[in-house]
Amino acid sequence: MLKKFVSSMLAILLLAGCGGFGGSQSGETQSTETAVSCAEMAQTLVNELDMADVVTEAKTRIVYGSFFNAREGDEGLPVSDAAAFVPAEKNSDQVAVFRTDDADTVKNLLNDYLSAQKALSEMYSPEEVFKISNAVIDTSNDGSIVVLIVCNDIEKAKTAAASVLGK
Repeated sequence: MLKKFVSSMLAILLLAGCGGFGGSQSGETQSTETAVSCAEMAQTLVNELDMADVVTEAKTRIVYGSFFNAREGDEGLPVSDAAAFVPAEKNSDQVAVFRTDDADTVKNLLNDYLSAQKALSEMYSPEEVFKISNAVIDTSNDGSIVVLIVCNDIEKAKTAAASVLGK
């Protein structure tokens, strides 16, 4: 009897998980901007910049901890969605995309993060300092998306960021 009950509950939970909880109802449409997740934008940037072999996708908890010294869901966190690709080896290449209501705060926190990374690189890998010093931080026209790119090709990074941000 207990096995049947547990099996039934699992089946109900699995079916409920396939339903539309939290999604848009039929007849509702989402704007293009909200339809594209930070993870999709970050992956697009990695592909456009040919960085797949030098970066690796970071778990959400790593993203919030690294860039904001916080945990997902912490009160006062200036972002509602985030995704990042961090260095895969001994380099400083990275791509990060953040959805926010306060772009200025996010940009300030990213500048603090880059300052700390630059200080570490000056001690341990001075050849990476130039990339970090010239990191691209760009914001969408409406200020809801902030992009960070650290890579060798600064001009290509600026172009890719503008493209993803719809500029």
